[in-house]
Amino acid sequence: MSADKSAAATFRLLWETKESARSSLSVGGIVEAAIALADAEGLGAVSMQRVAGELGYTAMALYRHVPGKDQLVALMADRAQGSPPADSGKEWRTEILNWADAAWDFYLAHPWMLRVATTGAPTGPNELAWFEALLRPLAQSGLAAENLVATAMFISSAVRDLARIATEIVPSGSDYGNLLAQVIQPDQFPTLASLMTAGAVEDDGDVRPALNFGLNLVLDGLKTHTS
Repeated sequence: MSADKSAAATFRLLWETKESARSSLSVGGIVEAAIALADAEGLGAVSMQRVAGELGYTAMALYRHVPGKDQLVALMADRAQGSPPADSGKEWRTEILNWADAAWDFYLAHPWMLRVATTGAPTGPNELAWFEALLRPLAQSGLAAENLVATAMFISSAVRDLARIATEIVPSGSDYGNLLAQVIQPDQFPTLASLMTAGAVEDDGDVRPALNFGLNLVLDGLKTHTS
């Protein structure tokens, strides 16, 4: 199957799957089982054969409902995201920060989603609902239409990548500063040296403050840009 046909098949499957997980051998049941497996053991544990075994069927039985692993992963990612936060009616900046909080939460609840390759623009119903929920307050900010998608991509990518780092990082604490002190020379790394003197380079493993600071900096700039 060509890449175009495969993408079209995945698109149809995402939008035509309306059934619930009432039966284990249904698209909904297969996807729920795959999500449970990924939550427990990571995305690498998910295969058609393994999911079939979890459900008590053969892999061939699953292929009658889901064409392959690529489609299964697309369905998993869309299903696991669920619905975006509802519009609270507050000002656009608060809506964007609420969106980022909710996105952060679902990534940390399903870390395997951070290993799902980004192969294109969002296409699934939940993916597009999340995209719309970010575009809406951005549009309310007064940002020009031609810049909305780029800004949404930047914000969503920042949330996703910092969430990925949060799931991977192993804090080194004060050891980081001690190790750097052995090699950092002011004439070679003047800025790092001054930060070390100020005690601003300790590694506590918490990247959420970096996300909060970065988002607020972007939103401050956005407010100035649209004023």
